Amino acid sequence: MRPGKKGAHTTIIKRGGRKGHSGVHGGAWKVAFADFTLAMMALFMVLWIVGSVTPEERREIVANINNQSFFESTVFNPINSDSTSGGGKLIGASRPEQDPSADSHPAQQDAQPAANDAVKDAVAKGESLDGALSRSRDEMQELSGLVMDITKNNNAQANLKIEVIPQGLRILLQDDRQRAMFERGSSTLTPFFKKLLLELAPVFNKLDNQLIITGHTDAVRFRDQEKYNNWNLAGDRALVARRVLEKGGLNQTRVIQVSSMADRMLLAPDAPKSATNRRIEITVLTKAAADTLFQFYGYHGEKVVKPIADRLEPQFPGSTPAD
Repeated sequence: MRPGKKGAHTTIIKRGGRKGHSGVHGGAWKVAFADFTLAMMALFMVLWIVGSVTPEERREIVANINNQSFFESTVFNPINSDSTSGGGKLIGASRPEQDPSADSHPAQQDAQPAANDAVKDAVAKGESLDGALSRSRDEMQELSGLVMDITKNNNAQANLKIEVIPQGLRILLQDDRQRAMFERGSSTLTPFFKKLLLELAPVFNKLDNQLIITGHTDAVRFRDQEKYNNWNLAGDRALVARRVLEKGGLNQTRVIQVSSMADRMLLAPDAPKSATNRRIEITVLTKAAADTLFQFYGYHGEKVVKPIADRLEPQFPGSTPAD
């Protein structure tokens, strides 16, 4: 340091070496972008498929995915949808008379698919398949309209619901917080619902379709399960509903099954004791669904039981089949 220059500062500059940029410009972002692009493509494909199929085709796809059967139906559609359902006809409608021999017991015939029945009926009447489907839709809409009129006149919108299912028309009569269909824990029908069933009975006579009446309860159990339980209660309530409908004028030949489901099919599984679960269901079956039921419960003894008895006879000579 020179004399006379006090307080001078020395500046030191340090330069570091350049580092590689391979860590910043790697290929991981490309993989993430490819995944994002694939997800967007799948989304647009799903939206395109949903937009291109009809509501009826969409319901069939959902039913096939869920492996839907006659006794297990979890996909329901409101009655005001543009779905085609039916298979029966309104009595008194203007159309050619059918052959009386066609009313033979369905258990003696092979069940035909609904599509084949529609085609045969359309050809026999000189009617196109589209016309037959449109007629079935109109008939179901007319039936639902009559039921809804009675519901509105009785201010029972909260207690009666109508749904279209692949097997026909499903009508639910259920409790709510203000009204109970039956007295608590018994099969005694309350006056309001008795009046409602009496008014609904003539409506079902306008169809030649078969009916199923099913009783459901909530999950509240009786103390003595051996003496009386929810199976007994649901069955008794379904039988009471059938008797009231017949008293109101329902043709006795319309009902082909009265069953009890107890608390096994809850509408509100998260609230098993809810009033929503206590209900009577009336299902108006399509012809194909009725044929399926007859085939399931029909007598097939000549094909199954007798051959087995013939096989056992050599092992047990002199034995006779039990009655």
